[in-house]
Amino acid sequence: MKKNIIFVVVCLCSVYVFAADEIIRLPEPKLNGSFSLEQIIAARRSVNEFTDEQLKITQLGQLCFAAQGITDKEKKLRAVPSAGAIYPMQIHAVLPDGLYLYDPAVHTLIKKLSTDIRPMLYVSSFRQQVVQKAPCIFVISGSARRVEAKYRSKGQRFITLEAGHIAQNIHLQAVAEGLGSIPIGNFDIKTVARICNFTEEYEPLYLICLGTPTRQPALEPLTAAPQISRSASAPAGLETKRVVIVVPAMYFRDMELFDVQETFQLVGIVPDIAAMTIEEMKSQNRRDTVKPNVLIKDINIDDYDAFVFIGGPGIKDYFTSQTILKLVHAANEKKKIIAAIDNAPGIFALAGVVKGKNVASSPSERNRLISAGAIWKNVDVEVDDNIITAASPEYVRRFGTAVIGALRRQTK
Repeated sequence: MKKNIIFVVVCLCSVYVFAADEIIRLPEPKLNGSFSLEQIIAARRSVNEFTDEQLKITQLGQLCFAAQGITDKEKKLRAVPSAGAIYPMQIHAVLPDGLYLYDPAVHTLIKKLSTDIRPMLYVSSFRQQVVQKAPCIFVISGSARRVEAKYRSKGQRFITLEAGHIAQNIHLQAVAEGLGSIPIGNFDIKTVARICNFTEEYEPLYLICLGTPTRQPALEPLTAAPQISRSASAPAGLETKRVVIVVPAMYFRDMELFDVQETFQLVGIVPDIAAMTIEEMKSQNRRDTVKPNVLIKDINIDDYDAFVFIGGPGIKDYFTSQTILKLVHAANEKKKIIAAIDNAPGIFALAGVVKGKNVASSPSERNRLISAGAIWKNVDVEVDDNIITAASPEYVRRFGTAVIGALRRQTK
């Protein structure tokens, strides 16, 4: 039986595509959440049925941080205990597009294989269906040799214990992220090591299958979840509002982003920043930068009350993006606040949401908006139902205040 498994896996391995160390920068981990630790512990169950939904990059980032993230940058301590602070463990994430190694030092995923190895892991785990169907699998491996340099014969024992610490953190973080998980310990160790292209030093110890469960646990958010970044003097109701600011692919107008962000923060709203990438992005002046914390493709309409679009030369890349246009259309259908300034209102024209609406914009977008059926106004800021638009960066504070006013009306 074991020989047959190895033969099948070797055949599958012949289609390997080795990656050129493509790097994915993960969002900064959040350090506060909506559920208590006790709630999460009580809700944790092994889940072996998942939807086809892929994990969001924010979820991957949180899971990696929980597994091996650095929690003390000065002492280089991590999220789980390790004998002698040796940290002899590695975390690999298996996704449909390949195998990634987590680098805790810089909180990134490094692509090692461009092959979907889940079918191979399925065979090497004695055909457990959940391994084949899970959208993501974390492979926990350890080096006994690194431990034995200090603790002699205790290497195997210590890496096995440490794998348990890591696994429990992953399981609990999964619940906090709305995900399900199940540990897999029954697999052929040497075959999994070969599939993952591990060096001889590292031994696979645990597989953790992860995904969105077909049945969500009943978890009620805390009525007063800690919000460490919000203003203590925020007006009643506004501190619960969620706003996402969508930034152009490159060369955003710095005044528009930073001033509207500050306007929101003054009333206790800490907006998310979204873009097509979470790489650091430059403003139009080439000096200021911003690092988005949300990918546009991962935005869930129901997670936000307002969607704010910032202008700049790079906004035109979004005019042809179906992801952006569908996002705007869906948000408008749900009567969410959609706001745009400068040349960004052009997105609203192309998304087909401005017919019969009063709008303002930079002169460059006037004809586009009129052609889409909008009533273009030569004014500073225009509010028409849930659509808020502004003409130029000099009106950004009034623009932000108009969005806040609309959010206030939602709370009444």
